[in-house]
Amino acid sequence: MLTLRTLEACAKSAGFDAAGAARAEYLAEDNDYLKKWLEQGYQGSMQYMERNLAKRTDPRQLLEGTKSVVAVLLNYYKTEPLPAGVPYISLSGRSKCDYHDVMRQRLYQLECLLRKQTHDELIVSDKQHIFCDSAPLLERRWAQRAGLGWIGKNHLLIHPKFGSFVHIGLLLLNEEVTPYSTPMDEQCGECDRCLRSCPTGALRSPMFDARKCLSYLTIERKEPLEERYTNIVSKHLYGCDICQMSCPYNAHPTATSTEGLQTNPVLLDMTAEDWAKSSRRQKIKILRRLARNEETTTRTDKGKNYESNE
Repeated sequence: MLTLRTLEACAKSAGFDAAGAARAEYLAEDNDYLKKWLEQGYQGSMQYMERNLAKRTDPRQLLEGTKSVVAVLLNYYKTEPLPAGVPYISLSGRSKCDYHDVMRQRLYQLECLLRKQTHDELIVSDKQHIFCDSAPLLERRWAQRAGLGWIGKNHLLIHPKFGSFVHIGLLLLNEEVTPYSTPMDEQCGECDRCLRSCPTGALRSPMFDARKCLSYLTIERKEPLEERYTNIVSKHLYGCDICQMSCPYNAHPTATSTEGLQTNPVLLDMTAEDWAKSSRRQKIKILRRLARNEETTTRTDKGKNYESNE
């Protein structure tokens, strides 16, 4: 039997900032919301969102025998500002290492610690059971159900201590956790700072319109950019943190202690002139190559990677 206290202790030992667990079950309300969201075309060119709908709202459809969903968080906030005049790079995109690798390595460490503590076969099978942006699962919803925060008006998970600058990882188990975490209610109240701060209005429609989001426009979008977005996108190279920076729960953030998620020092040395020498496509390649070249983590992927968002 796995207790919540044991899970939290093991997660802390593995280097995570927070952990919780929820019973694996069908998410009926999220299923209805997702269908309506897709019908409106808000996913834009992210066609992968249209696949595996049943698995997205029920982890048991993804991995048979799943009884519990463990969610973990890792703070990635950074304090170092980029040099003046350089195009904006999201805090997540500035990391020394690819956060997927950092998260998966620690998730495997967590799995090993849980096995040692419980002496049980916690894992459903030898299939992939550890995920970080690599499976059709609603990570923010499962983190919310695991008591790690609430989904705010900016559609991001907000943790009461770490705010929204957190990476989410999931681990599927075939054992129940005693007791399961208590889901957290929304605590945004009447605040609408994130809605008012979004420069493109992505948050102002009844549902999140990903097609207008600067993160989507600078990372996911494959089609030529519409003229109305040209000016604002020219100031952003990779991602956007505007709605997060405006959130009161991010007013006093704690800088990450995870080395691989700290700011890549190369980015701090690159000037506006350095960036101006490359095309937008080349700039993004440079950014991704910098993360891959860091050696502070070792990629330990195994099993099938169900779905990538890239």
